[in-house]
Amino acid sequence: MRAAVAALSMLAVGVMGGTGAAWAAPVAPSAQELTAELQQVLNTGAPAAVRAAKLAGGDAAVPTADNIANRLNAYSGMVNWQVQNPVLNGEQVDAQIAVTIPLFGTKTHNIYWINQDGAWKLSNPSACVIARDVAGVDCTV
Repeated sequence: MRAAVAALSMLAVGVMGGTGAAWAAPVAPSAQELTAELQQVLNTGAPAAVRAAKLAGGDAAVPTADNIANRLNAYSGMVNWQVQNPVLNGEQVDAQIAVTIPLFGTKTHNIYWINQDGAWKLSNPSACVIARDVAGVDCTV
């Protein structure tokens, strides 16, 4: 009986002390989930705080998201986009944004999200890629 109590005590100490328990690696979101996240970021009708929470730059990145959204909304019937091919790469998820314009075809741009505060957030460099290379607007982040 003593041996069993001692073994359980050692197991509890190991788990409580941080040894013997592994932390789960972050799970990469799907392309559909990332597309939905980016749609929310670009929804100028959504509260700024909700949008900022999905951007690594927070409140400072919302004006860039507004610039992108305003340009894409102006051409909404002519431009389609989606996130594709997300791959977990350490603490970030690499992906592409595929932009399709009729008569011009589809072009992809590399973007990535970072795991910040336990949530996947669009990186500042990626916000700038979308602003400059997709929407043709200024990046203010």
